[in-house]
Amino acid sequence: MKLFGKLSDFILPKEVDFFGNLEAQCMVTQDVLKKFCGIYLGEDIKTSELTQAITNANELRKKNEAELNEVLITPVDKEAISRAYLNLDWIVLSIKHLNAEAGAYGVSSLQDYGVILGLLKEQMTRMTSCFLLLKEKKYSEVLGGVNDIILLDDEVISEYASCMAQLFNHDSVQHILRHRELLSQLKEVSKRVHFCVNSVEDIVFKMN
Repeated sequence: MKLFGKLSDFILPKEVDFFGNLEAQCMVTQDVLKKFCGIYLGEDIKTSELTQAITNANELRKKNEAELNEVLITPVDKEAISRAYLNLDWIVLSIKHLNAEAGAYGVSSLQDYGVILGLLKEQMTRMTSCFLLLKEKKYSEVLGGVNDIILLDDEVISEYASCMAQLFNHDSVQHILRHRELLSQLKEVSKRVHFCVNSVEDIVFKMN
């Protein structure tokens, strides 16, 4: 039996829960955003917790991508799955860059942009749900979730425009320049979420 077990490792394809892995990756990405929002909305979250969340997301992505690279059989082409990981990673990178800019500018609060941060958190919550529904093969519900996230992105852009209009009324040019960059980075996070749900949509179309 032990010999058969060893032989089967070479002969039988390795079973991997690809969509479960994507859901787990989305959850750790969601945690990165949650930690970021906690810091800049005055919650009891330390910068070290955000750093650890980013490290967790990176380590899990490397593990999942290595596993994806090893297997021979996947439910859709490897490029489609890899693209989802890439887009989730871009969300983490965008948040990391945003945090770096805020620190460099000496900005410790983003309370004025609480609406945008709330919309970003809702986007990530719904995207995690989309990956779960993908795993459960509830494709029509996945597409409904994708559409909801795109509509949330529209709301982010609308709120971004409103915040920019208010920002230009400020007397300090330094304040305007700093916060314009931060607002642009917030919009970038939402854009990356939008790209990610497009990759989810692509997977659904290939599965049907």
